[in-house]
Amino acid sequence: MSYVVIGGGLAGLSAALTLQDAGESVELFEASDGVGGRVRSDFIDGYILDRGFQLINSGYPEIKRLRVLDEIDFVNAPRTVDVVTPFGVTSIGDPRSNPISALTSPLGSLREKFSLLTFMGRKNLQGLSLEEGLLASGAGDFYENLLKPFLTGVFLASPREIDCYYGREIIRTFLIGKSGLPRAGVGTLSEAIAARIESIHLNSPVTNLNEFAGKKVIVATDAHTVSQLCGSNQITKSADSYTWYHALPAGIVSSKNLRVTSASSPIINSVALSNVLPSYAPEGKTLLSSTSITAISDQVAVEEISKFWSLVPGDFQLVKRYEVRGSLPIFAPGVSRSAQSARVGENLYCAGDYLTAGSQNGALLSGRLAAVESMSN
Repeated sequence: MSYVVIGGGLAGLSAALTLQDAGESVELFEASDGVGGRVRSDFIDGYILDRGFQLINSGYPEIKRLRVLDEIDFVNAPRTVDVVTPFGVTSIGDPRSNPISALTSPLGSLREKFSLLTFMGRKNLQGLSLEEGLLASGAGDFYENLLKPFLTGVFLASPREIDCYYGREIIRTFLIGKSGLPRAGVGTLSEAIAARIESIHLNSPVTNLNEFAGKKVIVATDAHTVSQLCGSNQITKSADSYTWYHALPAGIVSSKNLRVTSASSPIINSVALSNVLPSYAPEGKTLLSSTSITAISDQVAVEEISKFWSLVPGDFQLVKRYEVRGSLPIFAPGVSRSAQSARVGENLYCAGDYLTAGSQNGALLSGRLAAVESMSN
């Protein structure tokens, strides 16, 4: 029996590749003009713009299984975070590579910093939010000053909305892997996987599954589209995000680190991407990426971003703004976090990160699991 995969995001690409590698005949249909879904990059006026700020974690099991990093010119990002505080900017690095900055930063006491180790080993976290679990482990000011703003950027939601066990597993991936980006943009990851797949149809939206009668179908789209096509009731809460790309003259911003703030702000993080990867901006320019999980105007955004970098709003030139609906699924406290694929009908399956984990690894895993399940039935 032949297979059809609907959706060319990471879940769909993973499903199609798994089927193809098993010797099955498979066609992938993607509604847009390119693969990748949320993991795509645009090229505008010499800038590389990822569709929402994101990094690739080299420690993700599915990324390692695909052995794709060597194909995409992957560059590690710094393992140091800048935190804007009322007293200035302080930097804190990974204690394994930069123990001095980690232990001496004024963001929390030594006991509060070591509480993260306590948290990673705790067992009685059932029903707690990630925030509750960290605070119960003694994170205190360290949570408020660093962990809370940083993790809000990771989950695109407040840690109080995230299941504690699920959140801890995501944190664990940061500890075992290094994050970074390909020189030509995050979309290179999707393109490298797609290059292995023999039959991909772009600009091919699917509105009815009847045309695929007699075939096994995997719908690897967002949960809303799955519900429309399959008639299933996939109700998943998700986070929206908004990313602004601004250009500055080169040299005004020197930091390569992700920057967060301990103060209240609708902007959750900002980074000079071209300081890490010069290919992201034309010569003589610096490209800033800044993200919010709140819908705000371009004017409010630039006013807030300017505070991150101690610059005046007039220094920023807007390149593009991205509004990414359903950026990540939100796994609330008590929500099942076990990896699963979903059979929603005879010869009909669905796949997506909302079934596994809100990450690139989660999307790839879900696609592979859906493919394996479809071949076993």
